[in-house]
Amino acid sequence: MFGQSLKRRWHVLMLSLLTLAMVLPGLASLPVIDRDEARYAQASVQMAESGDLLNIRFQDEARNKKPAGVYWLQTAMIKTFAQDGERKIWAQRLPSVFGALMTILFLYWGGLKMVGRDAAFIGSALLAVSLVFVFEGHIAKTDALLCASTTAVFAALGRLRNGVGKLEAWVFWIGLGLSIIIKGPIGLVLVVLSLTSLLIWERSLSWAKPLLNIGAIVVFVLLWLPWAVAIFIATDGAFFVESLGNDLGGKVVSAQENHGAPPGTHLAVIALTLWPASLFLLPGLVYAVKAVRSGGGGTVPRAMRYCLAWAVPFWVLIEIMPTKLPHYALPVFPALCLMMGAAILAMHHLGDFAKSRIINGCLFILASAGVVAGLLFVQVQYGEYYRETLTFAICLMGGLIAIVGAFAVLLGKIRTGFFSVLLSALILSGGAYGYILPKLDNFRTSEFLANEIKTLAPNISSKDIHSPHYSEPSLVYHVGSEIDVTARQTDLSRDRLVVLDVNRNDFEIRQADVFSQGTKKICVTEFIPPVTGFNYSKGDEVTLVILRAAPCGD
Repeated sequence: MFGQSLKRRWHVLMLSLLTLAMVLPGLASLPVIDRDEARYAQASVQMAESGDLLNIRFQDEARNKKPAGVYWLQTAMIKTFAQDGERKIWAQRLPSVFGALMTILFLYWGGLKMVGRDAAFIGSALLAVSLVFVFEGHIAKTDALLCASTTAVFAALGRLRNGVGKLEAWVFWIGLGLSIIIKGPIGLVLVVLSLTSLLIWERSLSWAKPLLNIGAIVVFVLLWLPWAVAIFIATDGAFFVESLGNDLGGKVVSAQENHGAPPGTHLAVIALTLWPASLFLLPGLVYAVKAVRSGGGGTVPRAMRYCLAWAVPFWVLIEIMPTKLPHYALPVFPALCLMMGAAILAMHHLGDFAKSRIINGCLFILASAGVVAGLLFVQVQYGEYYRETLTFAICLMGGLIAIVGAFAVLLGKIRTGFFSVLLSALILSGGAYGYILPKLDNFRTSEFLANEIKTLAPNISSKDIHSPHYSEPSLVYHVGSEIDVTARQTDLSRDRLVVLDVNRNDFEIRQADVFSQGTKKICVTEFIPPVTGFNYSKGDEVTLVILRAAPCGD
């Protein structure tokens, strides 16, 4: 691979297979993840059930946070693969799988002109196995699709800087339009920051003249403006007040939903979020800086200036923002991976970057230990003991190969290090998503609870179920849109099922118990033994009982 270049179609095939090998394991067996994935998935189910493709709702609440693009895609998957009333989370995750695959292919396409065929292949492969990228490719949210659209935009710009034209202009504007309908102005902000930085740095954007393509600009506007006008009219502007003002604006000025962290947090955790590609991060940055400082208008300095302008301004922005989540940096991971791809080729041929390799290798070993320890912890703490042997074998094998990769890079065996981290990621990611995480029964509380409800009352409507203590969105997804998950007192004017957390009540519940609600006597006519689990959104153990309760006959 580092000698004679393989043909592009083989690169494309290998990158496609690698990406699918990373994101397909566990797609159907991984439980619905609270809370964001469950909210997106449930809102898409309601869109499919109602046929209303304009308004986005979670139960009775308007979900005015993100545009409709991802909901439309998930709704299309529901209509294609699910029957009425079915919940097939794997189908709703398919858009994210597609987003992950297109991200890698667009990165390779852009990298061909920026850093060359081999470096583009190496960088794309590193992104395909990185931890946060793989996670987002597994779940039914916006971020894998956002990454695909912004990578398409920057791949097109990167090719424009190297003299190609009309197709790239169309890819740029379509990608930018899709980024808006998927996640609002994030992609636009990223582009403005990067182009402004390049203008200041190079004092010219003449290479971008092909972007003045009227047809492509019209398509860009048509991708999002009709929906924006329609939702503005339908909600009397409330969507934009909530989405841009409260959601996006709130994250910029204050920490939301207990996700606050100080500046520098993204940098502090990048050895984990970009693992195992992070083994080459510091050499990649050093290589980029050296190339830029060497001056000149050659292909490599131009490419590295571009990658730095792609990554650094947006990184500064997300570090300043009080609200921080690991996936916020994902749109600039492709730029970092292109830097690393170029640096790997340089290290392979020249054996440079000794200090950065040593520092990065030590950090990588610590990060690898953290990944392995995390998997072992959740298995021991929340899994079944009889599954621990295979889990330990997966973690031991993947961890040892990661360490081999680290020492190979320290010793200058760059090719061995590169293939070792790919293999380590395949083993640990495939084992985690395909076996370890789906087998953690304590994390499947909502699913098990829904199955018990169906056993007790197979024909009951979700509107006749009340769960005042356990109110996770995954329960709404599994049980039905009309389940009452508010904390108010249960309305027992009719026969209902009530889900209570025994850990929050100082009483023993048995079949045929009688208790009081105001002036009424309530009879428990049936009782399902407790469903135990772990509510990881709150960090609480839960013991949930299901009661069939109604006013007493006398």
